[in-house]
Amino acid sequence: MLLYIHIPFCDSKCGYCAFFSQVHKETMVEPYFQALLRDIQYTLAYFQVRCITSIFVGGGTPNFVNSKYYVPIFALLAPFCTKDCEITFEINPNLLHETWLSEIKTLGLNRLSIGVQSFYADKLQMLERVHVPKDIFKAFDTAQKYIDNISLDLIYDCVLDTNERIYYELESALKLPINHLSAYSLSIDAHSRFGDRQDYGLQAKESFGDVVRDFLHKHNFKQYEVSNFAYTNKCKHNLGYWKGAEYLGVGASAVGRVGCMRYFAPASLEQYIAYPLWRKEEHLSQDDLVFESVFMGLRSEVGVAKTLLKADKLEYVCEQNLCYEQNGRIYATDFFLADSLALYLT
Repeated sequence: MLLYIHIPFCDSKCGYCAFFSQVHKETMVEPYFQALLRDIQYTLAYFQVRCITSIFVGGGTPNFVNSKYYVPIFALLAPFCTKDCEITFEINPNLLHETWLSEIKTLGLNRLSIGVQSFYADKLQMLERVHVPKDIFKAFDTAQKYIDNISLDLIYDCVLDTNERIYYELESALKLPINHLSAYSLSIDAHSRFGDRQDYGLQAKESFGDVVRDFLHKHNFKQYEVSNFAYTNKCKHNLGYWKGAEYLGVGASAVGRVGCMRYFAPASLEQYIAYPLWRKEEHLSQDDLVFESVFMGLRSEVGVAKTLLKADKLEYVCEQNLCYEQNGRIYATDFFLADSLALYLT
Protein backbone atom coordinates (compact mmCIF):
# COMPACT_ATOMS: atom_id res chain seq x y z
CA MET A 1 0.00 0.00 0.00
CA LEU A 2 1.16 3.55 -0.78
CA LEU A 3 0.74 6.24 1.86
CA TYR A 4 0.69 10.00 1.24
CA ILE A 5 0.93 12.37 4.25
CA HIS A 6 -0.02 15.99 3.67
CA ILE A 7 1.70 18.75 5.65
CA PRO A 8 -0.12 22.02 4.85
CA PHE A 9 2.24 24.53 6.48
CA CYS A 10 4.52 26.94 4.59
CA ASP A 11 6.68 29.95 5.35
CA SER A 12 5.33 31.60 2.18
CA LYS A 13 2.84 30.83 -0.59
CA CYS A 14 4.21 30.62 -4.13
CA GLY A 15 2.14 32.31 -6.80
CA TYR A 16 1.76 29.19 -8.97
CA CYS A 17 0.87 26.83 -6.12
CA ALA A 18 -2.66 25.41 -6.12
CA PHE A 19 -2.04 22.78 -3.43
CA PHE A 20 -3.66 23.23 -0.06
CA SER A 21 -1.18 25.07 2.15
CA GLN A 22 -1.33 27.83 4.76
CA VAL A 23 1.04 30.51 6.05
CA HIS A 24 1.19 32.13 9.50
CA LYS A 25 -0.45 29.08 11.11
CA GLU A 26 2.33 28.01 13.47
CA THR A 27 -0.05 27.79 16.44
CA MET A 28 -2.01 25.09 14.62
CA VAL A 29 0.94 22.75 14.02
CA GLU A 30 0.58 20.84 17.29
CA PRO A 31 -3.19 20.25 17.11
CA TYR A 32 -2.81 19.37 13.44
CA PHE A 33 -0.33 16.61 14.19
CA GLN A 34 -2.54 15.31 16.98
CA ALA A 35 -5.38 15.07 14.45
CA LEU A 36 -3.02 13.52 11.89
CA LEU A 37 -2.06 10.78 14.34
CA ARG A 38 -5.74 9.95 14.89
CA ASP A 39 -6.30 9.96 11.14
CA ILE A 40 -3.45 7.53 10.49
CA GLN A 41 -4.48 5.17 13.30
CA TYR A 42 -8.06 5.05 12.01
CA THR A 43 -7.10 4.75 8.33
CA LEU A 44 -4.72 1.84 8.90
CA ALA A 45 -7.33 0.00 10.95
CA TYR A 46 -10.30 0.78 8.69
CA PHE A 47 -8.57 -0.47 5.54
CA GLN A 48 -6.88 -3.34 7.40
CA VAL A 49 -3.45 -2.33 6.16
CA ARG A 50 -0.82 -5.03 6.52
CA CYS A 51 2.17 -3.42 4.88
CA ILE A 52 3.24 -0.06 3.46
CA THR A 53 5.67 -0.05 0.53
CA SER A 54 6.19 3.72 0.22
CA ILE A 55 5.49 6.88 2.19
CA PHE A 56 5.51 10.32 0.61
CA VAL A 57 5.42 13.34 2.92
CA GLY A 58 4.39 16.36 0.84
CA GLY A 59 2.81 19.74 1.24
CA GLY A 60 3.06 22.48 1.87
CA THR A 61 6.58 22.38 3.24
CA PRO A 62 7.28 19.38 5.48
CA ASN A 63 10.60 20.79 6.70
CA PHE A 64 8.81 23.91 7.94
CA VAL A 65 7.65 21.73 10.85
CA ASN A 66 9.88 20.80 13.80
CA SER A 67 11.13 17.23 13.52
CA LYS A 68 9.71 16.32 16.94
CA TYR A 69 6.18 16.27 15.51
CA TYR A 70 7.08 13.43 13.15
CA VAL A 71 8.36 11.10 15.88
CA PRO A 72 4.97 9.66 17.01
CA ILE A 73 3.80 9.48 13.37
CA PHE A 74 6.68 7.26 12.31
CA ALA A 75 6.65 5.27 15.55
CA LEU A 76 3.10 4.31 14.59
CA LEU A 77 3.99 3.57 10.96
CA ALA A 78 7.26 1.68 11.49
CA PRO A 79 5.70 -1.78 12.13
CA PHE A 80 3.79 -1.56 8.83
CA CYS A 81 6.73 -0.54 6.63
CA THR A 82 8.41 -3.11 4.41
CA LYS A 83 12.18 -3.43 4.69
CA ASP A 84 12.64 -1.60 1.40
CA CYS A 85 9.92 1.00 2.07
CA GLU A 86 10.70 4.22 0.22
CA ILE A 87 10.21 7.21 2.55
CA THR A 88 10.32 10.59 0.79
CA PHE A 89 10.12 14.08 2.26
CA GLU A 90 9.60 17.14 0.09
CA ILE A 91 11.71 20.05 1.32
CA ASN A 92 12.45 23.68 0.52
CA PRO A 93 16.16 24.59 0.26
CA ASN A 94 16.04 27.66 2.52
CA LEU A 95 14.58 25.71 5.43
CA LEU A 96 16.85 22.66 5.40
CA HIS A 97 18.92 22.44 8.58
CA GLU A 98 21.35 19.71 9.52
CA THR A 99 19.76 18.99 12.90
CA TRP A 100 16.30 18.58 11.35
CA LEU A 101 17.60 16.27 8.63
CA SER A 102 19.66 14.09 10.98
CA GLU A 103 16.65 13.64 13.27
CA ILE A 104 14.29 12.81 10.40
CA LYS A 105 16.84 10.32 9.05
CA THR A 106 16.54 8.32 12.28
CA LEU A 107 12.79 7.95 11.57
CA GLY A 108 13.46 6.13 8.30
CA LEU A 109 13.82 8.90 5.72
CA ASN A 110 15.71 7.54 2.70
CA ARG A 111 14.72 9.91 -0.11
CA LEU A 112 14.56 13.69 -0.49
CA SER A 113 12.72 15.75 -3.09
CA ILE A 114 14.22 19.26 -3.06
CA GLY A 115 12.11 22.08 -4.52
CA VAL A 116 14.77 24.04 -6.39
CA GLN A 117 12.49 25.26 -9.26
CA SER A 118 15.18 27.52 -10.74
CA PHE A 119 18.82 28.54 -10.45
CA TYR A 120 18.07 32.10 -11.61
CA ALA A 121 17.31 34.78 -9.02
CA ASP A 122 14.95 36.67 -11.35
CA LYS A 123 12.97 33.53 -12.14
CA LEU A 124 12.73 32.53 -8.47
CA GLN A 125 11.43 36.01 -7.71
CA MET A 126 8.91 35.80 -10.56
CA LEU A 127 7.67 32.43 -9.24
CA GLU A 128 7.41 34.02 -5.78
CA ARG A 129 9.88 31.60 -4.22
CA VAL A 130 11.61 32.88 -1.10
CA HIS A 131 14.94 31.10 -1.54
CA VAL A 132 17.85 32.38 -3.60
CA PRO A 133 20.42 30.39 -5.62
CA LYS A 134 22.98 30.20 -2.80
CA ASP A 135 20.39 28.46 -0.61
CA ILE A 136 20.23 25.63 -3.15
CA PHE A 137 23.92 24.78 -2.94
CA LYS A 138 23.92 25.04 0.84
CA ALA A 139 20.95 22.67 1.04
CA PHE A 140 22.65 20.08 -1.15
CA ASP A 141 25.85 20.30 0.88
CA THR A 142 23.76 19.40 3.91
CA ALA A 143 21.57 16.80 2.21
CA GLN A 144 24.36 14.68 0.73
CA LYS A 145 25.81 14.09 4.21
CA TYR A 146 22.76 12.01 5.10
CA ILE A 147 20.88 10.92 1.97
CA ASP A 148 22.07 9.25 -1.23
CA ASN A 149 18.69 9.19 -2.97
CA ILE A 150 17.97 12.83 -3.88
CA SER A 151 15.55 14.26 -6.43
CA LEU A 152 15.48 17.85 -7.65
CA ASP A 153 12.44 19.79 -8.92
CA LEU A 154 12.63 22.36 -11.72
CA ILE A 155 9.95 24.48 -13.39
CA TYR A 156 10.19 25.43 -17.06
CA ASP A 157 8.01 27.22 -19.64
CA CYS A 158 8.30 30.57 -17.85
CA VAL A 159 8.32 33.73 -19.92
CA LEU A 160 11.94 34.30 -18.82
CA ASP A 161 13.11 30.98 -20.28
CA THR A 162 15.28 30.65 -23.36
CA ASN A 163 17.15 27.65 -24.69
CA GLU A 164 20.38 28.99 -23.19
CA ARG A 165 18.81 29.58 -19.79
CA ILE A 166 17.23 26.12 -19.80
CA TYR A 167 20.62 24.57 -20.58
CA TYR A 168 22.17 26.46 -17.66
CA GLU A 169 19.41 25.30 -15.30
CA LEU A 170 19.87 21.66 -16.31
CA GLU A 171 23.67 21.83 -16.26
CA SER A 172 23.52 23.33 -12.77
CA ALA A 173 21.15 20.59 -11.61
CA LEU A 174 23.33 17.77 -12.94
CA LYS A 175 26.38 19.13 -11.12
CA LEU A 176 24.59 18.42 -7.85
CA PRO A 177 24.44 14.93 -6.22
CA ILE A 178 21.08 13.88 -7.67
CA ASN A 179 19.88 10.65 -9.27
CA HIS A 180 16.38 11.89 -10.16
CA LEU A 181 14.96 15.10 -11.62
CA SER A 182 11.35 16.25 -11.90
CA ALA A 183 10.75 18.98 -14.50
CA TYR A 184 7.31 20.59 -14.55
CA SER A 185 5.87 22.89 -17.18
CA LEU A 186 4.53 26.04 -15.51
CA SER A 187 0.76 25.97 -15.47
CA ILE A 188 -1.50 28.71 -14.14
CA ASP A 189 -4.13 26.99 -12.03
CA ALA A 190 -7.38 28.82 -11.36
CA HIS A 191 -6.98 28.16 -7.63
CA SER A 192 -3.50 29.70 -7.41
CA ARG A 193 -2.65 33.33 -6.79
CA PHE A 194 -1.41 33.67 -10.38
CA GLY A 195 -4.76 32.28 -11.50
CA ASP A 196 -6.65 34.73 -9.30
CA ARG A 197 -4.74 37.57 -10.93
CA GLN A 198 -4.98 35.94 -14.38
CA ASP A 199 -1.22 36.32 -14.81
CA TYR A 200 -1.09 34.13 -17.90
CA GLY A 201 1.65 36.31 -19.35
CA LEU A 202 4.08 34.53 -17.02
CA GLN A 203 4.02 31.45 -19.26
CA ALA A 204 6.26 30.98 -22.30
CA LYS A 205 4.46 31.07 -25.63
CA GLU A 206 6.00 27.77 -26.71
CA SER A 207 6.99 24.85 -24.53
CA PHE A 208 10.60 23.90 -23.79
CA GLY A 209 9.60 20.33 -22.92
CA ASP A 210 11.49 18.81 -25.85
CA VAL A 211 14.60 20.84 -24.96
CA VAL A 212 14.49 19.57 -21.38
CA ARG A 213 13.89 15.95 -22.38
CA ASP A 214 16.54 15.83 -25.09
CA PHE A 215 19.19 17.42 -22.87
CA LEU A 216 18.52 15.02 -20.00
CA HIS A 217 18.49 11.99 -22.32
CA LYS A 218 21.95 12.95 -23.56
CA HIS A 219 23.09 12.91 -19.95
CA ASN A 220 21.62 9.48 -19.20
CA PHE A 221 18.53 10.67 -17.33
CA LYS A 222 15.72 8.55 -18.73
CA GLN A 223 12.23 10.05 -19.02
CA TYR A 224 10.02 7.42 -17.41
CA GLU A 225 7.00 9.71 -16.98
CA VAL A 226 6.06 12.99 -18.63
CA SER A 227 7.65 15.09 -15.85
CA ASN A 228 10.12 12.64 -14.30
CA PHE A 229 13.64 11.61 -15.24
CA ALA A 230 15.84 9.10 -13.47
CA TYR A 231 19.55 8.35 -13.65
CA THR A 232 19.38 5.41 -11.23
CA ASN A 233 16.50 5.62 -8.74
CA LYS A 234 12.96 5.94 -10.08
CA CYS A 235 10.37 7.09 -7.55
CA LYS A 236 8.62 3.92 -6.33
CA HIS A 237 5.76 5.95 -4.85
CA ASN A 238 4.86 7.74 -8.06
CA LEU A 239 5.31 4.59 -10.13
CA GLY A 240 2.66 3.04 -7.90
CA TYR A 241 0.18 5.75 -8.88
CA TRP A 242 0.90 5.27 -12.58
CA LYS A 243 0.46 1.52 -12.25
CA GLY A 244 -2.97 2.06 -10.71
CA ALA A 245 -2.05 0.87 -7.22
CA GLU A 246 -4.31 1.63 -4.29
CA TYR A 247 -3.14 4.47 -2.08
CA LEU A 248 -4.03 6.06 1.24
CA GLY A 249 -4.04 9.81 1.80
CA VAL A 250 -3.95 11.32 5.29
CA GLY A 251 -3.96 14.96 6.36
CA ALA A 252 -5.99 17.98 5.35
CA SER A 253 -7.09 17.89 1.67
CA ALA A 254 -5.48 14.46 1.19
CA VAL A 255 -6.95 12.05 -1.36
CA GLY A 256 -6.93 8.26 -1.29
CA ARG A 257 -8.31 5.42 -3.39
CA VAL A 258 -9.05 1.89 -2.26
CA GLY A 259 -10.89 -0.36 -4.69
CA CYS A 260 -13.67 1.60 -6.40
CA MET A 261 -13.85 4.27 -3.71
CA ARG A 262 -11.93 7.54 -3.79
CA TYR A 263 -12.08 9.73 -0.71
CA PHE A 264 -11.23 13.32 0.14
CA ALA A 265 -10.29 14.82 3.52
CA PRO A 266 -11.40 18.37 4.48
CA ALA A 267 -9.43 21.14 2.73
CA SER A 268 -9.47 23.28 5.87
CA LEU A 269 -7.13 23.25 8.84
CA GLU A 270 -9.90 24.04 11.27
CA GLN A 271 -12.28 21.41 9.91
CA TYR A 272 -9.60 18.76 9.69
CA ILE A 273 -8.40 19.34 13.26
CA ALA A 274 -11.99 19.16 14.52
CA TYR A 275 -13.03 16.19 12.33
CA PRO A 276 -9.89 14.31 11.17
CA LEU A 277 -11.87 11.18 10.30
CA TRP A 278 -14.44 12.91 8.06
CA ARG A 279 -14.27 11.98 4.38
CA LYS A 280 -16.17 12.80 1.23
CA GLU A 281 -16.49 9.66 -0.88
CA GLU A 282 -16.65 9.21 -4.64
CA HIS A 283 -17.58 5.82 -6.05
CA LEU A 284 -15.79 5.01 -9.29
CA SER A 285 -17.25 2.92 -12.07
CA GLN A 286 -15.26 0.33 -13.98
CA ASP A 287 -15.12 2.78 -16.90
CA ASP A 288 -13.64 5.42 -14.57
CA LEU A 289 -10.91 3.03 -13.47
CA VAL A 290 -10.16 1.99 -17.04
CA PHE A 291 -9.85 5.58 -18.20
CA GLU A 292 -7.54 6.41 -15.31
CA SER A 293 -5.33 3.43 -16.11
CA VAL A 294 -5.14 4.56 -19.76
CA PHE A 295 -4.48 8.17 -18.81
CA MET A 296 -1.74 7.29 -16.29
CA GLY A 297 -0.23 4.47 -18.32
CA LEU A 298 0.27 6.41 -21.54
CA ARG A 299 2.04 9.26 -19.74
CA SER A 300 4.62 6.86 -18.32
CA GLU A 301 6.70 3.78 -19.03
CA VAL A 302 3.91 1.69 -17.48
CA GLY A 303 1.91 1.61 -20.71
CA VAL A 304 -1.63 0.28 -21.20
CA ALA A 305 -3.10 -3.13 -21.88
CA LYS A 306 -3.95 -3.29 -25.60
CA THR A 307 -7.41 -4.68 -24.85
CA LEU A 308 -8.44 -1.42 -23.13
CA LEU A 309 -8.06 0.66 -26.29
CA LYS A 310 -10.22 1.08 -29.39
CA ALA A 311 -8.70 -1.22 -32.01
CA ASP A 312 -9.37 0.92 -35.09
CA LYS A 313 -7.96 4.08 -33.55
CA LEU A 314 -5.01 2.19 -32.09
CA GLU A 315 -4.07 0.90 -35.53
CA TYR A 316 -3.97 4.48 -36.81
CA VAL A 317 -1.81 5.92 -34.00
CA CYS A 318 0.63 3.03 -34.33
CA GLU A 319 0.88 3.61 -38.09
CA GLN A 320 1.65 7.26 -37.34
CA ASN A 321 4.35 6.18 -34.85
CA LEU A 322 2.54 7.92 -32.00
CA CYS A 323 2.35 4.65 -30.06
CA TYR A 324 4.02 1.26 -30.22
CA GLU A 325 3.16 -2.23 -28.98
CA GLN A 326 5.33 -4.46 -26.85
CA ASN A 327 4.25 -7.72 -25.18
CA GLY A 328 0.56 -6.87 -25.44
CA ARG A 329 0.90 -3.37 -24.00
CA ILE A 330 0.77 -0.01 -25.73
CA TYR A 331 3.24 2.78 -25.02
CA ALA A 332 3.24 6.42 -26.12
CA THR A 333 6.20 7.34 -28.29
CA ASP A 334 6.08 10.87 -26.88
CA PHE A 335 4.81 11.24 -23.31
CA PHE A 336 3.98 14.89 -23.96
CA LEU A 337 1.17 13.71 -26.26
CA ALA A 338 -0.22 11.26 -23.70
CA ASP A 339 -3.30 13.26 -22.67
CA SER A 340 -4.48 13.69 -26.26
CA LEU A 341 -3.77 10.03 -27.03
CA ALA A 342 -5.73 8.88 -23.98
CA LEU A 343 -8.78 10.87 -25.02
CA TYR A 344 -8.54 9.64 -28.62
CA LEU A 345 -8.04 5.96 -27.78
CA THR A 346 -10.82 5.52 -25.24
